Amino acid sequence: MHHILIIGAGSIGISLGASLHAQNMKITFLARENTKKAIDTDGIKRTGLFGEITAAAGKINAVASLSELTAQSIDYVLVCTKTTANEDIAAMLSESRKCLSETAKIVILQNGWGNDRPFLRYFSEDQIYQARVITGFARTAPNISNITVHTAPILFGSLYEKDTACMEPLAVAIAASGIPSEITTQLSEALWAKMLYNTTLNPLGAILHVPYGKLSDTQTARQIMNRLIDETFLVMQHSGYRSFWNTPDEYREEFYGKLVPDTRAHRSSTLQDIEKKQKTEIDTLNGCIVRLAAQYGLNVPTHQMICELITALEDNYT
Repeated sequence: MHHILIIGAGSIGISLGASLHAQNMKITFLARENTKKAIDTDGIKRTGLFGEITAAAGKINAVASLSELTAQSIDYVLVCTKTTANEDIAAMLSESRKCLSETAKIVILQNGWGNDRPFLRYFSEDQIYQARVITGFARTAPNISNITVHTAPILFGSLYEKDTACMEPLAVAIAASGIPSEITTQLSEALWAKMLYNTTLNPLGAILHVPYGKLSDTQTARQIMNRLIDETFLVMQHSGYRSFWNTPDEYREEFYGKLVPDTRAHRSSTLQDIEKKQKTEIDTLNGCIVRLAAQYGLNVPTHQMICELITALEDNYT
């Protein structure tokens, strides 16, 4: 039985925790006090597209500190927090590495690009893996997550050409729970596919306060999204990254033909953050595109404006 530590008991963390528990994995959450109390009292539940899974109270462990874990007990660490917490999480894991088994793997399940960098300061490349997730989750209670939309399998892999066999237990278990999940040797391409998708839809949906489908329903919003796509491809081409499409037009065919229709009802994570008056992940989404563009002397005015608008919304929290 693998022991999995999930850092971040939010919507994706709760859903994956329930999924993996259903496949006989031992699950421990590092959670805030109110979430820990809900898990201890009522367990956790996954609802939505792929069926309901419940783990009763007492079946799932939740801790407030890694010091509560026994030595060398953790086989996988799933990082399911917002990217804004990565610096702190990486340092915390390094300080508490005695709780990790000798073969433990850190798996980052987040939006954006470059999320591995804080962890590389403390851990080797063969310890750090990532996953591409294009599935919509919404937490309906502190211990309940609802899967709202889905368009492609969760993909586990390495950005450093390391052996992906160690990811098979996770991918197989999640797939067996009902959520499509696979191993990939093209993780970079998959993450840039998600960057194309997220930087086009996620913050714009938050700014306009609409689900993804509404963005494709109006010509004006389509024009904005088309410019975002063009600018992302420009940055990818100059910075040496690539995805599964050679041109913006090829991507737009997939984007408007499948990706948006499949996730039409989804309300973006950035929108959910703004509604809760929380810090967003704009710096690792469109902000990443802006920074890469600056490195190569490129102009990405649409991404720049999106970043400024989201920052303005954050600045006006009261």
